[in-house]
Amino acid sequence: MLHIHNISKSYGIKPLFSEVSFTVGEKEKIGIIGRNGYGKSTLFNIITGEELSDSGTIDIPDWYSIRKLEQHLRFEKKTLLEQVAFGLPKHEKEEIWRAKSILMGLGFQEEDFTKSPFDFSSGYQIRIRLAQALVSQCELLLLDEPTNYLDIVSLRWLSQFLRNWEKSFLLITHDIGFMESVVTHSAIIHRGKIRKMKGAPSKLLDQIEKDEDVYEKTRLGDAKKQAKTEHFIKNFRAGARSAGLVQSRIKMLDKQDKRDKLEKLPQIKFNFPAIQFNGDFLIEAHNIDFGYTPEELLIKKLNFSINGNDRIAIIGRNGKGKSTLLRLLSEAEKPLSGHFKKYHTLTRGYFGQEAENTLWNEETILSEFFSVKNIKETQARNIGASLLFTGNDIKKKISQLSGGERARVRLGKLMLKKHHLLLLDEPTNHLDIESVQRLIESLENYKGSLVIISHDERLLSRVANKLIVFDHDEISVLHGGYKEFLEKGGWGDDIDINGGKEKNNELDENSTKNQFKNRKENKKRHRQVISQQKNRKDINEDNQKTIEKLSFKLHKAIRNSDSPLVAKTGKEIKRLEEEIIQNEEEIENLILEELELEEILEI
Repeated sequence: MLHIHNISKSYGIKPLFSEVSFTVGEKEKIGIIGRNGYGKSTLFNIITGEELSDSGTIDIPDWYSIRKLEQHLRFEKKTLLEQVAFGLPKHEKEEIWRAKSILMGLGFQEEDFTKSPFDFSSGYQIRIRLAQALVSQCELLLLDEPTNYLDIVSLRWLSQFLRNWEKSFLLITHDIGFMESVVTHSAIIHRGKIRKMKGAPSKLLDQIEKDEDVYEKTRLGDAKKQAKTEHFIKNFRAGARSAGLVQSRIKMLDKQDKRDKLEKLPQIKFNFPAIQFNGDFLIEAHNIDFGYTPEELLIKKLNFSINGNDRIAIIGRNGKGKSTLLRLLSEAEKPLSGHFKKYHTLTRGYFGQEAENTLWNEETILSEFFSVKNIKETQARNIGASLLFTGNDIKKKISQLSGGERARVRLGKLMLKKHHLLLLDEPTNHLDIESVQRLIESLENYKGSLVIISHDERLLSRVANKLIVFDHDEISVLHGGYKEFLEKGGWGDDIDINGGKEKNNELDENSTKNQFKNRKENKKRHRQVISQQKNRKDINEDNQKTIEKLSFKLHKAIRNSDSPLVAKTGKEIKRLEEEIIQNEEEIENLILEELELEEILEI
């Protein structure tokens, strides 16, 4: 167990927290919440000894091992697998299966194991750091924003892995839905103190709101009593007969606790002005092909349209072309073939992963806002204030800002101009939980069209009414929201994670190959069967519903047989193959039944 006693920390005249104490108990999984800049990451650094507190102590037993998700990890080994296995405890160096299992859960493929860590993008290098932390089997794991740069599938894997984690962890994340799915306790840094309680962060936030409401009502009640008492003392101080009563009232005032009025915390506000559109379409995509080489296309023969009030979520694994599609829509990239047809006066606002580089370090927040055409200083300052850049803060240089502050500046620039269409690539990264909630509410109320990439399933469920799904080597355009997608099979929820509990002897190179040897055949059969079902125009309504249900079961079974997220034994592989065959046969029998019915009707 870890005990924190009366620690305080300030930077200059800015106090983060003062005389705070709490304990991390055995097997406690604690979500740490609080606004950006309140000291969450600093608390982690104090626990690891990277920073010193101004006062107070931390008691850590000698046997108690702590591992932190490093933001700037040096890669010391030649291959990916060697680098992650380097994080294994010394007495478990032979347990290489655990490193493989975690890497595959985080989206790496078997062929990646022999690559150098430096061969991967910055997003995947962060996953390497995460894998090296997860493989450690330490007593306390410190995870600071582990969901950044994960796709939804890997995020779901991590969620189950952490639920199976048998020791303790502290977790910082802006994704409150993810946090609530894995924690047993919550702690908040709020008004310079740390408060911890059992349960989800939403429960803690509700309790704080109730407590502060009670505090304020009590303070106002006390103030009224004090005013009455002071009035009594003033009126009767001179009377000899009332001297005893006056003295008792004076003593009562001296003993009364003084309750200061709670400082009102500023609330962030997002408001994206829109140009409403009543035409046929904003953008139409016709047979779009794109790849960074013609031989390896990320996008093939893609067709879809963006209409007024469309809220399109682009979802799927990272590295499959989601961000590339958004760049194509923004005209930052051009298709290799095919074309986009767009509304002649279309205005787009783009928030891309690479767009952070469009902020100049030597510019100020105010001058960045002025870079948007025809903006007056009053308007720029108002937008800045709504994003919590008040007073002289708006004159800070970009180089002085944190990642969260930079994200707010970029979102602020979108708020300074009306658009038909917003294109947003992971806009919640670097924001705190409260800011994410305000952003979701703003996007729900946005009157224009939206195309968004996000791993935040709460955001997707509340905002999207149409999906573009990157699944393996196929891209599907689906009408309906994210909840409906999940209800109809979604990503497949039968994720079996060992979570470091027991050794999976079959997860060696040969068994991994055997697990996925039927991948291409399964996908080919799946496409053939589903295409038969889609081409039927006059299918009986009851059969059509049955076929649709079976199709999703088939899709789910094949997805699981194809997915490295599912830890599979020989028995599990056989079960999946039997399930695939059974679903295919049932669908084909129903289609044959309809064909026979048509022949009878034609006779």
